[in-house]
This record gives sequence, structure tokens and C-alpha cells, in this order.
Amino acid sequence: MNYPRVASRYSKALLELAVEMKQLDRVSEDVATMKKAITGSRDLELLLASPIVKTDKKQTILNEVFKNAFSPIFEGFVSLITKNGRESVLVSICEKFEKDVLEYKGIVEAQITTAVSLSDADKTKLIKSLKAQLGKEVILSERVDASTIGGMKLFVGGYQIDNTVSGKLRALRNQLIDKSYESKL
Repeated sequence: MNYPRVASRYSKALLELAVEMKQLDRVSEDVATMKKAITGSRDLELLLASPIVKTDKKQTILNEVFKNAFSPIFEGFVSLITKNGRESVLVSICEKFEKDVLEYKGIVEAQITTAVSLSDADKTKLIKSLKAQLGKEVILSERVDASTIGGMKLFVGGYQIDNTVSGKLRALRNQLIDKSYESKL
């Protein structure tokens, strides 16, 4: 996912501060809690996005809702974001921070799409293979999509490997269409 530049900058700053203060795990928990709270409450999401509600009122509401729920580092960070008028991108900042933490820890996310669910043994084998090839820990998420017909589609680090039957049929169809036009010329 592409994040706004402002989300990337704030995320990087928070990551650097959390690492420097040796509180990365605590701040990561705070970020996850904030993200879950905002995405789980339409009212809170609308409040943060509203240009009508003044910044100091938003700050007061956030302080009341999350009183003593966060570490001092994260409380100060949220306060800074609110003062700078960036509270509308707080969820994007949280999501980007979670991605940055994984990268910092040397962990890569992978998503596999198959027609049927993989067995635990197959998942373990795939994770082991990816770990050996990438040299990083792998978090694998699985998606079942019957339209793939068979095979698998793997997304890792911005790359996609499509080894599905539907993907091969699509490629064959495109190749046949291209060849039919060439022969007529």
C-alpha cells in the first residue's frame, strides 16, 4: 500500500524515537491500540477527520478517551500530530509504523492465494523456503479464492508470483490473441 508522505515521515520519526528510548514494543502496542480504536469507532474516525472541530477540542477528547492508556512517548506523539493538524492521517501513520517495525525487525509479510486452504505442513514448508531465499523471518497470510482454479499466487515485498491455473490460462489466451493478429499482417 502507498502511504501519504506525511504518514511515512511521522512513522519514521516515531520508530526512531521508540528505538532510541528502548520502548519499541510498548509503542508498538500503543499504535495497535490506537489504530484499532479509530477503525473500530466511526465516531472517532469522523471526529479526527472533521475540519470543523478545533484542534484543542480534538486533543481534549483524545486525552479523555485514552486517559493513561498510552506510554508517555506515544501520548506526546499523538499530541504533536494533533497540534500539527495531521490527526486525519493517524490511521495511515499507525499502519505505516507497523510496516516499518516489521522491516526494522527483519520480518517480511507474504500473502498466498490458493483455490483451497493449505495444510499446516505446506504452510510450514513455504515459510521455511521463503525464509531461506529472503534471509528474513516471514509472516504468511493465506487467502482462499476458488477462481484461481489451482496453483498459487504469492505476494512478497512488492513482488507477485502468479503460478495459478487461471493466470496461465489468461497468459495463453493473450498469447493466442497476439499471434492471431501477427499472422494476418
